[in-house]
Amino acid sequence: MKRINIFGLFFFSLSLFLMSACGDKKEGPRKDRSAGGTSEILVVTQNDDQWDGMIGDTIRAFFLQPQYGLPQPEAMNKLSHINVKGFNDMFKKHKCLLIVEINPNLEKPVVETGEDLWAAPQRVMKIVAPDRTSWCKVFNEQKEAYKVMYDKVERERIMSVLRPSNDVKITQRIKEKMGFDITIPSGFFISKDEPDFMWIRKELEKNSFGIFIYTTPYKDTVQLEMSNLVSLRDRLVQKYVPGPADGSFMTTEKEFVPPIVNYISNYPTGFAAEMRGMWCLVGDYMAGPFISYTFPDNKTGNLVTLEGYVYYPNHDKRDDLLQLQSILYSIRTDME
Repeated sequence: MKRINIFGLFFFSLSLFLMSACGDKKEGPRKDRSAGGTSEILVVTQNDDQWDGMIGDTIRAFFLQPQYGLPQPEAMNKLSHINVKGFNDMFKKHKCLLIVEINPNLEKPVVETGEDLWAAPQRVMKIVAPDRTSWCKVFNEQKEAYKVMYDKVERERIMSVLRPSNDVKITQRIKEKMGFDITIPSGFFISKDEPDFMWIRKELEKNSFGIFIYTTPYKDTVQLEMSNLVSLRDRLVQKYVPGPADGSFMTTEKEFVPPIVNYISNYPTGFAAEMRGMWCLVGDYMAGPFISYTFPDNKTGNLVTLEGYVYYPNHDKRDDLLQLQSILYSIRTDME
């Protein structure tokens, strides 16, 4: 188990709590499958006052923020709560655990993190602090790192379900054309296969999902700026993604939910531009959320974009978009 001191984001050590936790792990390579709802975090406190007061408010203020890029308000995560007295073997199998402890005898706060302690995949975060004020301070300083960890285990869990149904024909075609592997679960089909653009779809009675893979020659880092990413996207989807009405086509919503870009380093290919936003149709009334990842491929000299979009009118879409994001994260390549 890893221990984090508040003055350095991650350094490693052990504590009595972690030694006890590790003792609960099963021998051998197999662990129980972790439990919990999609994007759910189980918060373990010492008492109800911690959950109902400043500590709980601080946790909720971050994890229950609206997920950007969705047409209806949906929180980034779902939070559940239990006191440590009820933290039995069943709850220890939750995939995302945040453990709260106030210890007045402690000189300074300490954060501990563990992976696959009682189940797999699983991430466990424990913050121990001398008082609630310092607990909240540490949480706010490192909450983005916790979010990254919890998101990663969520993607791992989703892909453990989807990977066995990988459509070999589609993934082989992507490998031949683009030079990388990616998991595409059954139910999808290739709708369009152009020299610089692939459209892979899954059509159901009330909803649909799509994956775009497109390339353009990579010349300069300015191409990774948001305006250029949106311009490239609009040009290609207008050309290749028609709507159901005559003359209608897809574009990027820019007024009500304008796209945002974050530059990340934890994508499987390394550096990537993550863009979230809404797509809509020109000449029709369809719309929905999308997420994309754009990165340079040094082997081909191209800029590659992988995008997932959802159409599911009058329904929540966060979980569907997360499933597509997990698929986009399944890319495997050696672009060194």
